[in-house]
Amino acid sequence: MNRRDFINKGTIGSIGAACLITNPLKGLSFVEDNDNDHLIPDLKKKVGQAVIIDSIELKTYKGEYITVVTSKSGARGVCTGNGKLNQMLTFYDKNVKPFFIGKDATSIESLIEGLYTFRRNYKYSGLSLWNSLAQIELSILDLLGKEAGLPVNQLLGEVLQTEIPVYMSSTLRSTTAEEEVSWVADRVQETGARAVKLKIGGRMSKNKDAYPGRSEDLIRLSRKTWGDDFTLYFDANGSYDVPKAIEIGRLMEEYKVGFYEEPVPWEDFAGTKAVNDALNIPVVGGEQDHSMPKWDWMIKNKGFDTVQPDIMYNGGMIRTIKVAKMAEAQGINCTLHSPKKNAIAAYMLHFTSMTKNIGPFQEYRAELEESSRLSPDLPVVNGKVKVPKGPGFGVNYDEDYMKKFQPV
Repeated sequence: MNRRDFINKGTIGSIGAACLITNPLKGLSFVEDNDNDHLIPDLKKKVGQAVIIDSIELKTYKGEYITVVTSKSGARGVCTGNGKLNQMLTFYDKNVKPFFIGKDATSIESLIEGLYTFRRNYKYSGLSLWNSLAQIELSILDLLGKEAGLPVNQLLGEVLQTEIPVYMSSTLRSTTAEEEVSWVADRVQETGARAVKLKIGGRMSKNKDAYPGRSEDLIRLSRKTWGDDFTLYFDANGSYDVPKAIEIGRLMEEYKVGFYEEPVPWEDFAGTKAVNDALNIPVVGGEQDHSMPKWDWMIKNKGFDTVQPDIMYNGGMIRTIKVAKMAEAQGINCTLHSPKKNAIAAYMLHFTSMTKNIGPFQEYRAELEESSRLSPDLPVVNGKVKVPKGPGFGVNYDEDYMKKFQPV
């Protein structure tokens, strides 16, 4: 290659690289290219004043966790979180909670931006950072809703529906196919649900089933039990490699399954796309994901037919709104991963009620549980759940029970 050819090739290569990498940080920011392009309304206008955060407390009682955010005026917002914070308390206390103290809660969208680089938190991007953020953010949104006298869905957007169609979601693999269909059928009868999601495979199990043949039997028996007019979803939790995932997917095609969730390990985004490309049924996933560039890639390259962010694992309501809007721009639905029920499902219900591209059914835990100290109960009636209407997330906490919670 002579010098002229080398220079020409180098110049063309540089131009090509510039075209490919015009903004290497695109997807990381909530407010990209246009400072006025926000995901949510101006919350200071909605609330009418600044709301300064005075304290943030993580409390626990008998394995339950709540986050309580209190303003300088004494107003309080509460989030019922998950126990995963118990394994990351040092990081939560040193790197997440201090950032918000003394800040204006109405600036929550820009605060999320700032948290990412505070004390180099980007080095901890993953469950440690985003799950910690989510529980504080949801508490802040509850606080702001109460200060504004508005439900969170009205605070952040436009209410598109007040009742949400749900599917009964089982988390069990300890049952036989016959046992599983039997008990879930009882819940379908009780709730009027028109869709279910059942577990197949063994969870990140390298092609091993919970019991030999259970997955295939479950797919066949489910369609036989509920008929052709009923929607069936199956979740593999990353149980298979690509060839096995496609093999199981072919059976799902035969039985007209509504979607196939997380067929291969969640970090294998190329494998997920390979399965999706091979099958004629929707392949969905994303419950473990949190990286905006990965969401962008999976959405634009049709790695998923539906995205399933988890509000907690993805870093809260506002980051999840961003994922939904990214998906909407590509004609893809956003159906949350949310195996919750009763008042703890409030986060899913508020998000879903203001999101356009949600898909036909949302997740609602099928297993019966002990009575909650939270209200309202939010039962499933005729296959639908009403969105709580009160200020904030509309969840009421038994004050006597709350007093039993102690700071962690």
